[in-house]
Amino acid sequence: MKEKKLKNVIQANTKELKELQRKEEIQTLLFRTESLRPQKDYDKELEKIQLRNGTTTSLKEIKDLINDIPREHESMFPNEKPFFSLMFYLNEWNDLNPHNFIKPPICAKWIKQYIYGRFDREVLPTLLKKENPIIAGYIKKYKLFQFLNDDGLMLLEGYINDAIEVMKISKNWYDFELKYTKLYTLSVQLKLKLK
Repeated sequence: MKEKKLKNVIQANTKELKELQRKEEIQTLLFRTESLRPQKDYDKELEKIQLRNGTTTSLKEIKDLINDIPREHESMFPNEKPFFSLMFYLNEWNDLNPHNFIKPPICAKWIKQYIYGRFDREVLPTLLKKENPIIAGYIKKYKLFQFLNDDGLMLLEGYINDAIEVMKISKNWYDFELKYTKLYTLSVQLKLKLK
């Protein structure tokens, strides 16, 4: 009697197991249809993209400049560099201290336009998509450069130094914008200056 019960239990378990295997096969066929399609013989990320300015890049090159996890904060715009001092001077913001941590919000916009704008077209949007919560007002937890890798930081430092050199020979901020966008062929809409 016990053997018969045991035999019935084993048969029931075997039947359930077969039913589970059948359902798993059906799910595999339904949800893994992509694996049955013929695969392309090239990597989309390596495909070269020609930008409007004539240079070429690839998604891999853009992703290679950007890290997923932000690095420790080491200032890219330290007070020893005259970046903000020159920016404030050219804008005649004599009543503001360029060494204060809090700067006018327009400074962030200009940094994105003139410094990060020098990277390939997809770098800034990719950096802006990174999870970066607002701490207070318009101040975010991480600076954009914290997501750049070492190569990206080297490029960024060069772009900052280039901007400083152009600021040094400019009469005012508008003059800087004209010279800088012309020198580095940035497609930035400048404001109309009426005399």
